[in-house]
Amino acid sequence: CRPPLAEALGSEEMLSETFVLHLRRASLLEETWRAMVERPVSELLAPRSVVVFEGEEGLDSGGVTRDWFDSVGRALAQGSEEAGGLLCPAPDATLMPRAVAAVRREFCAGEGEDAGSGDHLLALLAFGRFAALAAVSGRSVPLTLSLVICKYLLRLPVNMDDVRRLDPEFFRLRVEAVLQAGGVAAVNEAVGTPLTFTAAAVPGRVPSGGEDAKCEEDLVPGGSAIPVTESNKVQYVRLLCEAYLCGGVRREIQCLLQGFWDILPLEVLQEQGVGPRELSVLISGVQELDPKQWRAHSRGSLGDPVHSWFWEVVDEELSPDERSLLLHFATGSSR
Repeated sequence: CRPPLAEALGSEEMLSETFVLHLRRASLLEETWRAMVERPVSELLAPRSVVVFEGEEGLDSGGVTRDWFDSVGRALAQGSEEAGGLLCPAPDATLMPRAVAAVRREFCAGEGEDAGSGDHLLALLAFGRFAALAAVSGRSVPLTLSLVICKYLLRLPVNMDDVRRLDPEFFRLRVEAVLQAGGVAAVNEAVGTPLTFTAAAVPGRVPSGGEDAKCEEDLVPGGSAIPVTESNKVQYVRLLCEAYLCGGVRREIQCLLQGFWDILPLEVLQEQGVGPRELSVLISGVQELDPKQWRAHSRGSLGDPVHSWFWEVVDEELSPDERSLLLHFATGSSR
């Protein structure tokens, strides 16, 4: 039977019968992205997939396709540690799109401002299609997208709670401190310069103009000339948090979203009531978690009966899906 999200997409009558893909492992990502972009959506969503790896014997009854999803996910996760990777790790070890400018600086110096940009953005669109295909087909990939990306995929607003979860230190020093009574004056004194409606470039990201761009971006037009006061600090913090979460990678995020929605439209996700954590688990899959091992490596008051009751519920009453959602709630990852 078709997975629930595939059923929600409607009838199979308009789809191709089979999606056939021939690949070489040596150029796995490049050939995967090419297929994701060049093949029509009706073919990508075909009810049957046949994947063939060059030089390898085997009839694809589902296993080779699962190997393809798994291999692409592992290649992306490994590449996230490299300067030219399509994705990069966020502070909580989940994955975000890497800025085009960072890739251009690393590999395309002297080749013009747009050298490499188109390929990188097109690859992000292709990855968005691939991630949606994983969610629709029920074949997970071994990587965890940032919860921020999952919220954008559902058109949900990001806020200071996302910053607090992603980077507690930044939240404490730049958000919580400002929101306290008299916080603006205290932060101004601590940093030695008045706060304005600007945001510093996030570490690990290059401003959209490249290395020569200024290291700050205005949160509103003319923001560098607008001082933060007690009366406008809530607006400042809201804009600061949004800039911290996606500053420098807005184009990249939009390409990923567009690719994902090509396969799995936003309206379908909203009609099915999918939340950001559920979406993350749909993409990353459900891992078999051993509650006893999990408990042995957790922190808590061992003598507290509530502690024992909690683990009894996890062990005896939660399904594997619910355990993955619980792990995602606690750590930001279902793996």
